[in-house]
Amino acid sequence: MSDGHTHVVPEETGPRDDKPGRRYELSSDLGIDAFNLNVALLKPGERLSKNHFHYHDHQQELVYVAEGRCRVEVDTGGFVATRDDVVQFDAGRDGAHLIHNPFDEVARLVALGWPPEGRHPVHKLATQKEIIDDEWSAIKISLRHLRVSARQT
Repeated sequence: MSDGHTHVVPEETGPRDDKPGRRYELSSDLGIDAFNLNVALLKPGERLSKNHFHYHDHQQELVYVAEGRCRVEVDTGGFVATRDDVVQFDAGRDGAHLIHNPFDEVARLVALGWPPEGRHPVHKLATQKEIIDDEWSAIKISLRHLRVSARQT
């Protein structure tokens, strides 16, 4: 018999061992069918998805940064999301993203995905290393361009 609420402590449900970081999938524990609810702890160097830079054909995602900060990579570049930031990703190729923690402290994230059956298929576009290597290449090219421009003036 229900008393009108469900209380779940993520750390008591056990993390998913097949996912990066410490991820707690809570939808089934809470009796939620409308969306996937996850709480994740990302240590320095960890990413949120085993699919790296990816998108879902039929699932939108929303990520809330509860503690710490993380880096969000999208097609147009990347940015740092800090405590209390919320980031939403569209379904389809335009919503491609990678969330990772390049910082020295743990990041605690709350992630929603809907509809839950839209999780698959998932399309991996690049690895975390490829994304970071591409960013460094772009930065190096920009710096070289600035040096050349500075010499010409």
